[in-house]
Amino acid sequence: MKISLDCFPCFLRQALEASRISGADDHEQQDVLNAIMNALLNVSPDITPPQIGWLIHSTIREITGNCDPYNEIKTFHNSQVMEIEEDLVRLVNESDEPFVDALRLAGTGNLIDMGPERQWTDIQEIFQSFSSKNSDFFDPSTFERAIKDSGTLLYIGDNAGEIVLDKILVNMIVREMDIDITYAVRGKPIINDATMEDARFVGMTDIVKVIDNGADFPGVVLKSCSEEFLDYYHNADIILAKGQGNYESLSDESENIFFLLQAKCPVIADKIGCHVGDLVLKNGKTQ
Repeated sequence: MKISLDCFPCFLRQALEASRISGADDHEQQDVLNAIMNALLNVSPDITPPQIGWLIHSTIREITGNCDPYNEIKTFHNSQVMEIEEDLVRLVNESDEPFVDALRLAGTGNLIDMGPERQWTDIQEIFQSFSSKNSDFFDPSTFERAIKDSGTLLYIGDNAGEIVLDKILVNMIVREMDIDITYAVRGKPIINDATMEDARFVGMTDIVKVIDNGADFPGVVLKSCSEEFLDYYHNADIILAKGQGNYESLSDESENIFFLLQAKCPVIADKIGCHVGDLVLKNGKTQ
């Protein structure tokens, strides 16, 4: 998915917010904005939003010297969701459609994002009505049929915090379906995206094999990924990709990819054909 002109204001908002989170003073914040505005003057129309995201955050790292400004935020988000994990597992297991609700829960957790403008103040409020989340673009039956016909699944995660919800879904798939699962995280810190450190912290590594993609884009830029990740990516029978960043970077690829996300901005909603706020689970080949 290529960038849109509507993305440009969001890039600048994200650059300013991230520079403040990193502890930049006013002068450094101005330097960050100047650098990003200069870069946007000559940006290729074929570039994807996650590539601009990488540019923003690498610029901030260079100017401030802070290599992981979201580290404390990620730990807090992981801990907050883990505090209610048992309650959420119980709600899913006691529902009339446990697998569908596990998918809804994992998709709802995609709201825990520090890139787009946040639509929540307290993490726990995100899950108060997850079981009623539905839309014309949430298609769990097609995904369930596809996963039952597959031998290998590559599950590409997105953010810290929501990785706990991914773990609930992965646990259910491991327990009820005969499929080999590999979970993928980012290779290095970028925004609040999950890394191997987060996977270990929440216990994902105790359940399935976890790999990193060898890169630090807030999405999956295939030409920058490791050979290990690409081997799993190209050989997986089915891929489940979480979040907007993964959608933005993989929506034009030809593999058997299902995207699970919350549509958090008008550009994404327009691309998918849904509304902002819709829960989306769809196969990329059907768009």
